[in-house]
Amino acid sequence: MSDYEKLQMTAGKEEGAFVRGLEGRTGTGMESGTHIHKDWYAKTKGYDEIRELMERDVAEREDIVSELKHVVPLVDSEGRFCLDVKGRSFYPTPWALNQLAQRCKISTQYVRSLCENPTNNKGKETFQRDEQDALALRTAIRNGLRRLDSDKKFQLRTDKSGVLRAFLTTKYTAIDNRWYMDVLQNIIPQGRMSHWRGNSDTIYGNILLPDTIMDYGQQDDSDYGGMLSIGNCEIGKRRIAQYPSLFRSICMNGCIWGQVKGKDFSKVHKGNIDLNELRCTITENVEAQLSILPQGIEKMLSTRSMNVENVSMKNVIGAVAREYRLDKRSASQVAIEYATHEKHDQNLFGIVNAITRAGQTFNADEWVRFDNLGGQLLDMTENKWSNIVKRAESLDEKELKSIFMSVV
Repeated sequence: MSDYEKLQMTAGKEEGAFVRGLEGRTGTGMESGTHIHKDWYAKTKGYDEIRELMERDVAEREDIVSELKHVVPLVDSEGRFCLDVKGRSFYPTPWALNQLAQRCKISTQYVRSLCENPTNNKGKETFQRDEQDALALRTAIRNGLRRLDSDKKFQLRTDKSGVLRAFLTTKYTAIDNRWYMDVLQNIIPQGRMSHWRGNSDTIYGNILLPDTIMDYGQQDDSDYGGMLSIGNCEIGKRRIAQYPSLFRSICMNGCIWGQVKGKDFSKVHKGNIDLNELRCTITENVEAQLSILPQGIEKMLSTRSMNVENVSMKNVIGAVAREYRLDKRSASQVAIEYATHEKHDQNLFGIVNAITRAGQTFNADEWVRFDNLGGQLLDMTENKWSNIVKRAESLDEKELKSIFMSVV
């Protein structure tokens, strides 16, 4: 992006002045050329580091194309379910097993239940799956495979340690994550990768935007900033995407507010993909996404005016959890994060921050889901917020027990 296209950031100067003088382990204040404290900057990665991690992972993997007749479900000598592929044993990840079950027209919930140790309402395992469960799984998969064309070919992504990472049709076309990162580097050459949870299969992370494309003007001390949340997957978990995200006090905890959805596009991972056309589409999309970040910050600040009075914040979080269908574990983590870090903000602002904090305690998919939820809450109207607070007032102890785990 050129200088005249710099994004105008409008957060109040008082919002983040403390960051400039904040002494940390690696230095005081923000890293030169950024609005990121030196401590957090030290946790970020450059494009070269990400590329090195990907190349290292790619070197350990192997893509195999095989007819279905050479894929045989087995239970090994240790009582573990595996697939024999032309004399080699591979142990499927939950994702690969889910894909295989779908091909066999078997309930993915049933398959998952045979692999996961069940827990009670306190999160404690009630028993561990064993060889009998593995045998039941083998029988189910064998039964499903017998109805498929044995000569049909599939793509199996495996690695040298004997793990099956994906079970894909030959129509599936992967968009190479290394190519994707090169495209993004060309668009935002001075960006830094934060919250990286990706690998050569799947990308989860945020590109922090440098000051070269951010104009803070009178708010040069602000700790409010912008970043680009990116995603892609070579094995079918995520589509290729870019969303603008917001951060505050990233120097302290890496907490991000959530994603503000702008222009969107979809690319199906099938057939021949024109990479030059895709490169242009990504470039146009990123520029459109980044342009709405200042508006997102204004939305975030406005949530401070959506206050809570004479109602327990636990009740309000419970009402939000019901509205957005959070399970007990998720709702409880939001309540814990609020009580630990955000209780000074008895408003929607505090809840949004508690939600994005909670997301960082979960796996990558849940983290993205919680960031999306944070973005949804930025668009909440005063009327909807008022209705949620009213519903919170009516929640009794019995209802709260159905929303939260007993630890809250």
